[in-house]
Amino acid sequence: MAPLPSSPSRASFQRRGTLAASTAAVAAALFLAGCAGSASDNSRSAVAKTPVPGLERATATARLVTPEGAPAGNAVLTETAAGVEVAIQVQGLSPGKHGFHIHANGACSPGPDATTGQTIAFGGAGGHFDPGMAKKHGHPGQPSHEAHAGELPNITVGDDGRGSVRFVNANVSLTPGKTSVVGRSLVVHEKEDDYTTNPAGNSGGRLLCGLIQPAPASTVVGDKAAVPSLLVR
Repeated sequence: MAPLPSSPSRASFQRRGTLAASTAAVAAALFLAGCAGSASDNSRSAVAKTPVPGLERATATARLVTPEGAPAGNAVLTETAAGVEVAIQVQGLSPGKHGFHIHANGACSPGPDATTGQTIAFGGAGGHFDPGMAKKHGHPGQPSHEAHAGELPNITVGDDGRGSVRFVNANVSLTPGKTSVVGRSLVVHEKEDDYTTNPAGNSGGRLLCGLIQPAPASTVVGDKAAVPSLLVR
């Protein structure tokens, strides 16, 4: 009768246990190193995909309304190296050209007309923004000592009642200071601005007004999705 195999000794079990533990430790170390490398690679990848930010730019918006308070347009103002870019879209206006300006006061309420003294729609917005004290109406882009800094191009409105314009105004800014337009207002007028006649280019009554306010703090510079749409809602 063949002899039964002898039972493993305690020392043998201990050697096997030690070997297994060492193998497990090495495997764990390799696994952790792999994870760390993967995390590092992912981190590097994420950094590589993140656009390199340019100079931070101040941004502001204005929501234009009718004298009755109905929404009728939006504007986005962005600080650039050349000045403040003003991009506006409006709706519900008669076809043709409409005067468009930055006004001195941050109020879209009724108020006295500077010429007649009579109360008019959006009279509370005051006159054209004029930090250079030119006291003279003129063309958009003229130096601020020659014409109001708040001069902007006419908005051309189509047969569908919609119109838009985009213009960089070198005479104003969105950062604190004498030329800042934050807290002031945008006004769209009844008729075409002739860029000559004082005080407002013979552009008629005030049809739309919007307060210029800082964009939400959550807005990310360069993120188009974070900038309010120009479409009227």
